Amino acid sequence: MENIYIERADRTTLAGSRLNRMALGRMAYALAGTREENVVEQTLGKLWQGESNRFSHAYAHEAKLGGKTLGMVTCYPITLANRLAWPTFKKLLSARNWGLIGYHLLHPAEAFSLLTLKEGHEDEFHIGTLATMPESRGLGVGSLLINHAEQIARKQGYSKSSLTVVRDNHGAFKLYEKLGYRVTGEINKPTLSMFRMVKSLV
Repeated sequence: MENIYIERADRTTLAGSRLNRMALGRMAYALAGTREENVVEQTLGKLWQGESNRFSHAYAHEAKLGGKTLGMVTCYPITLANRLAWPTFKKLLSARNWGLIGYHLLHPAEAFSLLTLKEGHEDEFHIGTLATMPESRGLGVGSLLINHAEQIARKQGYSKSSLTVVRDNHGAFKLYEKLGYRVTGEINKPTLSMFRMVKSLV
């Protein structure tokens, strides 16, 4: 474990968009406006390499071992996450244009679920995405990344850390509970069913 280290993410990290794709699950289709996996990854890749969007490397931290990326977490205050919503949409629209619009015309329930999603409260520091490479499972990488995000939250003066988890992601739910997160609410949308979880950092 002592050889695993965490550092600010690099925009050139090839694993960045893949890890965001893993973390987002089916929500990635609505964001990218397609169910074609290669287009989804390309779109998330543009967001990862860019700035001022919720899925940018600028808000991410990577767990590495021997220079190889094992996992990634994006984290920020909820207030910043909310401010990034519109710039993120503009970047998605620029990348996908009519493909994004057409997809949401065909799948209005996904558009509604995404646009009305409220992930946290303004007094919280939020873990937006978290994912680990399949080959790194069992090494405690997820726990290390969450602990790192919580350290950042404390340094910025936050007393609460929040995240969301898809209802049927039992493995992640158990990990978050083990780390001290508790369910504080539910998100029930036409195409999303999630728990909101919060941990006190004091």
